[in-house]
Amino acid sequence: MTQPRQAFSRRALIAPPLVVAAIAALTLWSAFGGNAPRAAQAVESARQVRFNMAWLPQGSMAGIFVAMDKGYFADVGLDVEPVRGFGGMRTANELDQGMFEFAYLDPLSVALSRSKGGKVRMIGGINMRLPAGACFVKERHRIERPADLAGLRFGAGQSSMIQALLPAWLKDNGVDPARVEQIQLDPAIVVSSLVEGRIDAAECWLGNSMALFDKAAKAKGVTIGRIAYADFGLDVYGSGFATQDRLIEQEPDVVRAFLKAAYRGYADAARDPEAALAIIRAHYPLLDEIVTERQLRETAELMAAEGGSHRLDARKIERTVTYLQASGQLQGFDQAPQLFTNTFIPTGKQP
Repeated sequence: MTQPRQAFSRRALIAPPLVVAAIAALTLWSAFGGNAPRAAQAVESARQVRFNMAWLPQGSMAGIFVAMDKGYFADVGLDVEPVRGFGGMRTANELDQGMFEFAYLDPLSVALSRSKGGKVRMIGGINMRLPAGACFVKERHRIERPADLAGLRFGAGQSSMIQALLPAWLKDNGVDPARVEQIQLDPAIVVSSLVEGRIDAAECWLGNSMALFDKAAKAKGVTIGRIAYADFGLDVYGSGFATQDRLIEQEPDVVRAFLKAAYRGYADAARDPEAALAIIRAHYPLLDEIVTERQLRETAELMAAEGGSHRLDARKIERTVTYLQASGQLQGFDQAPQLFTNTFIPTGKQP
């Protein structure tokens, strides 16, 4: 059942004390020479839309906040409200229910949602190369290829849809999936579980948790190693922008405007990471500066893959479906072409 719009907004946003701190920090930032967010001056007629970040605010979302603060969304008639999320599959379901208009979402979650009757689809790429991999502590293990995971305890967040592909990925690399003990954890404890030795390997993400792993490992006096899934055959897309079929059909100009402004914000963030860092930390001053900047820079590198086109390749999307089918899911699923559209991606160089 769809929750009331106002009630969801209260739960989705940061806790009240942090909101107060963010407002205070933003006020000080403006007073000391920053430009006041132009989005705050948006006319009342602006179309209000909400964007689900699929997780907590972090460096990978900097482009959205740059677009808000520089008025890029206001320029195209939009008033965007970012909200926190709780993982890919839940984000896909809530997007389908109309709880928000846009989301940071991966093709795996979109495919699983559509297989259950959902009507959401990708509209543009962010992570043009899969950012996921397997991390380990070098002082305890030596993992250079998937076969080295055999006999180990492998932990990942409960909300990670990549885990649905892991058995097929292991098989493709000559590893019996039964020899790898998969452990689903609360995402908040994955990093500490690896560093403290409760698991042997853990799923880690560029633009997200990789910086957190390294920070925790440094504090513990150990070092993190990593192998990338994409280097061993799992050549699929990571997360990008998604919306509802309904919005595509009924308000295509809103979809086009959102992508134009959002990609403009990400282009600015890539050109000037330090300025983007200042903007997002003005909104969320408790974000770790070093971690957030690394997430921001890694996201820029992921977006630059495949020439930075943001366009989703049908063959790569089909590969996602094939992997899910090999993992025992999506049997008989024939909707790969409906998982995405490139219709609304801006053409030409961003201003």
